[in-house]
Amino acid sequence: MKKTEEKLLKFIGEKKLIEKDDKILVALSGGPDSVFLFHFLLKFKKKFRISIGAVHVNHRLRGEYADADEKFCINLCEHYSVPLHLISKDVKRFSKKNKISLEEAGRDIRYREFQIIAKKFNYSKIATAHNCNDNSETVLLNLVKGTGISGLSGIPYKRGNIIRPVLPAIKDEILSYLSEMKLQFRIDQSNYSNDYERNFVRNELFPLIKSRLNPAVDEKIFNASEILKRVKLQVDKVVNEELKNITKFEKNQLKVRLSSAKNFEEDISRDIFKAAIEQNFKIFINFHNLDDLNHLLQKVPGSRIHLQENLEAVKERKEIIIYKRTDEVEDKSLEIKPGNSVKISGRKFSINQCKNVPKKFPQNRNIEYINGDTIKGNFEIRRWKKGDRFQPIGFKGTKKISDFLAEQKISSSVKKKQLLLTNDGKIVWVIGLRMDERYKIVKNVQKVYELCLK
Repeated sequence: MKKTEEKLLKFIGEKKLIEKDDKILVALSGGPDSVFLFHFLLKFKKKFRISIGAVHVNHRLRGEYADADEKFCINLCEHYSVPLHLISKDVKRFSKKNKISLEEAGRDIRYREFQIIAKKFNYSKIATAHNCNDNSETVLLNLVKGTGISGLSGIPYKRGNIIRPVLPAIKDEILSYLSEMKLQFRIDQSNYSNDYERNFVRNELFPLIKSRLNPAVDEKIFNASEILKRVKLQVDKVVNEELKNITKFEKNQLKVRLSSAKNFEEDISRDIFKAAIEQNFKIFINFHNLDDLNHLLQKVPGSRIHLQENLEAVKERKEIIIYKRTDEVEDKSLEIKPGNSVKISGRKFSINQCKNVPKKFPQNRNIEYINGDTIKGNFEIRRWKKGDRFQPIGFKGTKKISDFLAEQKISSSVKKKQLLLTNDGKIVWVIGLRMDERYKIVKNVQKVYELCLK
């Protein structure tokens, strides 16, 4: 018992997890790990000069068993006069609504609620009871699914205001401690079900590894992940410095400069892509997507790949552009009558008849004036397609839209979404770029239309 306490006290001191006057919120499920953490912090409260509270989340998944867990936590906190914050959430409903697993849903809800309670009641730290075995399971799961240094580094001992003071403790140590101290705890029966992938790793794989290969595998993995954490710190320094130099985020597009990205080893470029995407799009990007992005660096301009969460990446001549795909009205044609306006891509497009011919035309690419005498019926807005041709103003012959856009050096990601205004099947305006010669204002024109994109 004393040996376990000394190990954790040393770990907490080395990692500077707890500071004087901290107010710590303990995540209390009622299971052995969280009960151990609760009693450990309670025992050394005076040594650390801290105050503690607890939070319990009822996931409403196990009926009377979940209610019994909640009651156990209430009694435990009342016995030691520790304030307890109770949360009740329908995890199954949240899981279905967000199309994620029950495990993910429970984790998302717990951490969100922990932060709400911490902010409301001024807790400086949130302590969770992840242990050495949890770390081993996480590393193995990440390895099997595909990961980089970050995934192999295991569970972080600190992230923001979340601390994990008992991370080096082995499960057997925890159970022995609780038994010796005659401390009660609850057992979640769902832990024995291998329907959950983590339970399968815990109940099936690790017992085999320990019996056939190494009974101390948890400590070995923990030591390896600690080494990789230190490596990751150095990598993160490089990544954070280069993020400022080679990436730019504007107009909801992430741009990564090609000349610089190609100079890095694959592992570093992966980490740069990962950090840039997660920071700017708030999306967790997986290892396979990062591999695809690395391969995109070697492909010809115009190549594109689909990533997760509607992200798309396209290679231009000088950069990789990453953006969110949207299903917008431009995918279909949109009819517009003179005198009306429509919304496209969050902007307003209008066609209005002018009373007089403007004496001076504005130098604005989003406003054009056309000869209304040649117009038949209504207009149509659509995306350009292969084979489209028009006669650029000032040009004698016709030109393919694809060639015109290439001459304008329009990036592939923007080119794909380029809109046209047509009338009677003919292109009137490559919107925002060039109108057609056949619709220019001529002498003695009777009707003039203003085209405007705001």
